[in-house]
Amino acid sequence: MFTDVRLREVWSHLESGGAQALTLDVFDTLLWRMVPEPTHAFVLLGHRLADAGHLPASVSPGEFARLRTHAEHVARMHAHDTRGTYEVRLDEIWQTLLPALPGTAGVQDLLDAEVAVERELCRADLAVVELAELAMTKLGLPVYLLSDTYFSASQLERLLNRPELAGVQFTRIFTSSDAGTSKSDGLFRHMLAASNLQPSRVVHLGDHPVADVEGAREHGFVAIHYPKYAGALRRTLDLEGLRNAPSDDLPIDPVDGDYGMTALRARVLHRADAAAVPAGLRRYWETGATVFGPVFAGFGEWAVERARDFGADHIHCLMREGDFLSRLLVDPGEDIGVTTSTLWASRQVCALSNVFEGSPDELKSFLVRRHAPSVGQLLRQLGVRLENVAGISALADRRLDVPGLLDDTLEALCSDERIRSEIVLTATRLRERYVRYLDGQLPETGRIVLCDLGWGGTIQVLMTRLLASTGRRLEILGLYLATNQAAMTHRLNGLELEGYVASGGQPETMAGQLMRSPEVLEQLCMPDVGSLVSFDEMSNPVLSIDRTSRTQVAQRAAVQDGIMAFQREWLRYRRSETPMPSLAAAGARRAGLRTLTRFVARPTAAEAAAFGSWAHDDNFGSDATEGLLPPELVRRMPYLTPADIDRISMRELYWPAGVAGVANRPLAVISGLAAAAGVPTEEVSPEAAAGPVEVYVDTGADFVNGPKETVVTRSARDGLSLVRLSLEAVGARRVRIDPAGRRGLLRLDWLTISFHVNNMAEPYKVTITSLDDPAQQLALLGLRLLQPNLVEIVGDDPQFIYTIDLASQPQLAGVYALDVEMAFGWMGIRGDPLSLPDEGAIRDGLPVRAARKIRRELGGLR
Repeated sequence: MFTDVRLREVWSHLESGGAQALTLDVFDTLLWRMVPEPTHAFVLLGHRLADAGHLPASVSPGEFARLRTHAEHVARMHAHDTRGTYEVRLDEIWQTLLPALPGTAGVQDLLDAEVAVERELCRADLAVVELAELAMTKLGLPVYLLSDTYFSASQLERLLNRPELAGVQFTRIFTSSDAGTSKSDGLFRHMLAASNLQPSRVVHLGDHPVADVEGAREHGFVAIHYPKYAGALRRTLDLEGLRNAPSDDLPIDPVDGDYGMTALRARVLHRADAAAVPAGLRRYWETGATVFGPVFAGFGEWAVERARDFGADHIHCLMREGDFLSRLLVDPGEDIGVTTSTLWASRQVCALSNVFEGSPDELKSFLVRRHAPSVGQLLRQLGVRLENVAGISALADRRLDVPGLLDDTLEALCSDERIRSEIVLTATRLRERYVRYLDGQLPETGRIVLCDLGWGGTIQVLMTRLLASTGRRLEILGLYLATNQAAMTHRLNGLELEGYVASGGQPETMAGQLMRSPEVLEQLCMPDVGSLVSFDEMSNPVLSIDRTSRTQVAQRAAVQDGIMAFQREWLRYRRSETPMPSLAAAGARRAGLRTLTRFVARPTAAEAAAFGSWAHDDNFGSDATEGLLPPELVRRMPYLTPADIDRISMRELYWPAGVAGVANRPLAVISGLAAAAGVPTEEVSPEAAAGPVEVYVDTGADFVNGPKETVVTRSARDGLSLVRLSLEAVGARRVRIDPAGRRGLLRLDWLTISFHVNNMAEPYKVTITSLDDPAQQLALLGLRLLQPNLVEIVGDDPQFIYTIDLASQPQLAGVYALDVEMAFGWMGIRGDPLSLPDEGAIRDGLPVRAARKIRRELGGLR
């Protein structure tokens, strides 16, 4: 009967036949506000008064909100001193506040303004309204309202005068300001005396655990709790800054507050479909409902409105994400006459379909991706047999980000007329099949709207180019959740593409954080199919293998279900007699970006652990997947600073904040706060006292004339540091690492040298964790070994020197580059010689005093 499971318990008590009446709390029960906290309404009131000229120029809306809050406190203290109660009326608060607002309007005008703002911000809880109506009409029970508030009953009637409550006639309203006593102290007794009801036969519903639950039960009522928050929502709101004290920098809109997002997020957690979610999937469903739900609900509403404004009545949602996005657009689209469908597209298919001549520039469109493909992958996607390209087969597993390899590969492909013709033929065949598919999906002329998750608009660019090559005259609008800076170039070229939470990489700070780690967003929108790699002869999509685990599939479905549940709750209020403000508004879009940025840049430990277990696919014709939280990166986290995190590339790590959230929570918090405030990461990453680390490579002559790199060392928590750098090292024979330029103790946790070798797909790695093993080929200069991984720096120029042994390591003859990673801790010591105790002088067993104490306690000899 009720979508909110909490009300089922209330109804069971009422329907049992023993109830005489239903009593309801007002705020956060029968009514909720479009602000996270009640005092936040005062910020919006401050803006209203300032716009009307009723606020002194020296008082900002945020300062007014603090004054209003403090005036209420002072008025309550005065009431307690003079009347013995903390309950006050609204006019008493304003009389206290008025001296702080010289030259403003009279008390009654100001009081009326506050009531008017409250009425605009309040919405009736539709589930509670339904409960009250059924109690009256079906059971014939009276319904009373009880509220601890400074509003009088008549003022509350003004707030309750709204279409949703037109059919509900409340028997009577009792307020603490009228009665001079709160629920806990006597308002329940006051209500019972006035109504002649038996308390045990009255059912009360309210949000406050003390006033509405304990207070009601102490007076004999049957009390049902209607909590404001549930699950992890309170923590989420804290991280979003939505539960802070009222101020000018509170992240809410000056007119529409938080657009009702806090209240609706709280209510969706109590829906019947939420209760049916298995315990193991509850975290994912709740995150979908409370984090992603408001953002995607807004995106859906904005997309259909923009399509209508563009003059289109249909939206094509690009697969694979289009499967979920099309479902998201159905309900808001029905409200304004916009329909949706899915359209298969991928960067791989669109890029190959746009190859007409087989030129290097055309083929480079294949390289617009996060991870550079290997030579073999590129050839397979171009339809070229590896053995047909002379001199390339040995490089099949080499990635094209190796310096010079890309140009050499493209030159080999494009300079051979036979191979180039083969590529053009493959592209032509695919283009014909894809165009036939598009013929059945798109009109010949007119305006079309494409919808996708976003980022650079590459598919829209390639599809526009492809359609133009077929003579189609179509105006295309691309609608995306977010677009990055690459979209600006496309807009300068005449393309129309827009982002909901971020457009063209703006606003820069928050958009930059989101664009750094969008993988969770990409994965949560995916269907259970692989990416589009081609079309068959019948123009049916050909998909790669979907290797997503069954566990992740279930978790992703739970997230999507949570998002859809929130959208249903939102639309229920959007379609009510007092409609909600549009989520297409700029304030709602900025709020959505803040929500996503918080999740990406400052996830809770629980969020990072839950979503960090997900795998992400390449989505460019490859069925390979990678985890969002690689174990090797988790191991590094205790050694890193925010500056180190900032330098990790997207190719190496998808979600730095997620890894930090799991393995180094303080680092995650500091990095997120610095990014949000626009503070350079170097400012919150102190340099290590050990000084810089230098790396030299001997390529056959000596270290002085070989490649050299120096890196500033940063000090992380517990004084740990991690140094990572890369050097060109053609013909490397020895590698020298100078770890510190100051006297001290150095604990080496690991030293890894990765040699990039010609004709090897992956680097050859040497990892050293013990310094006393001769087989490690590591020499120590200016260092005294104290323990297997602990050395004393005794000279001004300490050195670790690794020598390549070509007899046992012949594969290293073709080294062209190397990476060095060293994890260590350093502690400075005095300049005088370090003396170690003589092993023979070390006492075995317990100290004498400790032994005597044990004997005394055991009653032995003294």
